[in-house]
Amino acid sequence: MCNSNFDLNKVEAEAMALLEKMTAEERFDLVASGDPDMPGASNTIMAIKRLGIPEINLADATGGISVNFRTAFGNTKEPTAFPCPMLLAATWNTELSRAYARAVGEECRACGIHFLLGPGINIYRSSANGRNFEYMGEDPYLTASMASSYVESMQSTGVAACAKHFICNNEEYKRRGCNVIVDERTLHEIYLPGFKAAVDAGVLGIMTAYNQLNGEWCGQSYYVVTELLKEELGFKWLCMTDWTATWDGEKVAKSGTDLEKPFGQALKKSKEKLLGTPYIDRMAFNILKTCIAAGFYKKDFKKPELYELFEEHERIAKKVNDEGIVLLKNDGILPLSISESDCRILVSGNCARRLELSGGGSAQVKGYNLVTYLDSFIEEFGEETVVYAENPTDEQIRSADCIFLFCGFAQDYRDKFYEGESRARPFDLPDDDLITRCTMLNPATVVCVVAGGGVRMDWAGKAAAIIQAFYGGQTGPKSMVDIITGRVNPSGKLPFTIECKFEDSPAYGYDKIEPNWDTPHYDIPEIKRDTFFCKEEDGSCYTYDLEYKEGVFVGYRWYESKQIKTRFPFGHGLSYTSFAYENLIIKKENDMVYVSFCVKNVGHREGAEIAQVYVQDVESSVPRPIKELKGFVKLMLQPGESKKVEIKLDRSAFSYWDPAVKAWTLEPGEFVIHVGASSSDIRLKGNIYFL
Repeated sequence: MCNSNFDLNKVEAEAMALLEKMTAEERFDLVASGDPDMPGASNTIMAIKRLGIPEINLADATGGISVNFRTAFGNTKEPTAFPCPMLLAATWNTELSRAYARAVGEECRACGIHFLLGPGINIYRSSANGRNFEYMGEDPYLTASMASSYVESMQSTGVAACAKHFICNNEEYKRRGCNVIVDERTLHEIYLPGFKAAVDAGVLGIMTAYNQLNGEWCGQSYYVVTELLKEELGFKWLCMTDWTATWDGEKVAKSGTDLEKPFGQALKKSKEKLLGTPYIDRMAFNILKTCIAAGFYKKDFKKPELYELFEEHERIAKKVNDEGIVLLKNDGILPLSISESDCRILVSGNCARRLELSGGGSAQVKGYNLVTYLDSFIEEFGEETVVYAENPTDEQIRSADCIFLFCGFAQDYRDKFYEGESRARPFDLPDDDLITRCTMLNPATVVCVVAGGGVRMDWAGKAAAIIQAFYGGQTGPKSMVDIITGRVNPSGKLPFTIECKFEDSPAYGYDKIEPNWDTPHYDIPEIKRDTFFCKEEDGSCYTYDLEYKEGVFVGYRWYESKQIKTRFPFGHGLSYTSFAYENLIIKKENDMVYVSFCVKNVGHREGAEIAQVYVQDVESSVPRPIKELKGFVKLMLQPGESKKVEIKLDRSAFSYWDPAVKAWTLEPGEFVIHVGASSSDIRLKGNIYFL
């Protein structure tokens, strides 16, 4: 079991004993990841066979073992394609996060993977970020809650989690050349809480980000790694860089980073200066300490017998889809009831026949038992009922009794509508014209959005229903059929806001920023220059400044403060039943606030509700959001059943970060407690006072 039941003094003594046996060259090779000519070396921490130190295997990603690693390390079975982490976040179910992470961890253990490079816990700041599907939403409290559960459960399997990407890696556009400019308060209130939760949960690995933070690349920044991560957050284990993310070897060694991936390219450029220095010794010691604490140097780490659990893992993946798929709109067409023998369902969209329901890049997961949405519809309703058309005619659209469109983005990096790492993602769906035509010609059109985040939905008013399907992996289509037929009552809620148009977002304009032409970088490998601004004539690369001018006003905080109407608000999601809220009681004892209320199922179906608690500071000396999520609970209720909810709020729920004193500050005054079904659907309110 990772990071538990060990004596830290004993672990450090063992690590030091090993370090003292290593030559200076071995120490350097350990932190610089070894020989790039060795097959698979980029995915490992090198072995030192002379001392009996085994090779340590690393693999992406949060939602299962990536396609890049599925046949590595002698795997004999295709790993499960779990729903993407954003879909997991949409369940708002921390216990399900535990089950999900435990299943992924067991598959890593079966395959001999020591470090799972996840969870990804960067904040959803921009719907144009191609990697949003890898993360857990726009709210720091929700992200922290889900990440903490994930880390604890993952590491209970003996596999180390590696939370990423530290810090402010919220944009994929020219990502290595992105210099994020952010103030200290915003950093602490929005972008650090998820990582703090992971550290507090005992995470054994942290991966730094590609971007610069306030002028320095994160993986070679003393402020980011030592001051912020290790001293302030208290992280004491292995900190690694992302792949080819650092450029100055001396800065890497002095920053507090322990491992430069994939091959220590920056360290090797400065080898003469660094070999045999205390900096390399510190890095090597921390790698050894982490691996000893995790139990990675013991025999029989790989557990092939865990392959027998893959069937149970598939059931967990199905449960996540059942609870995470979000019903955004429903004019009464769902749940679908097909009774007439001559009924015709038209199925179309660029994802209707897609087998791999995963985003692209390092987080792409293939899976097994793959079926398409179209296959699932045919299995459910029969070939005589389901008609597929890639480009339906107007007559086919008009004559259909109902239409289901499965529309999303491409998995292929070469496609301009790609959704994955290294690229920004369009806000408009490639099938937007098809959706517009179908919703105009047939009012019984259901649109299922297969994407990791929000998209433009100018057609929303004419659609009979809209479903945020995300990337559901191998069980997504089955869950979709169960939801549209009513066998499963949808209960997912958005972990992000969907804006009406991208121009409404504070992230708008990221691709119109001029680079810093007066500061060239010449040491960037040619293969990575597309992630910078680059002059082809001399290979010089340039960064650009991305200023987070919105400050703490990210996501719903932004739209509420600016009074901008959204398409669908944060925390929104519909059910086939209805819920009532009542009996709000707020009690304060010293600095603890106890919020209790009742939620009742007032409909005719069993269903789950996610009750959300927000806090508002009525009058503050600094600009604060209208309200901020500080608690939630998911309740399963039978028709007519009522349950009492109790949520505790400590001082942190009412505090803001004060850069002047570098601490959380609670100002005396009035606060409002908002309780509701989403950030914009508030059912109960009450006031409390801090003196």
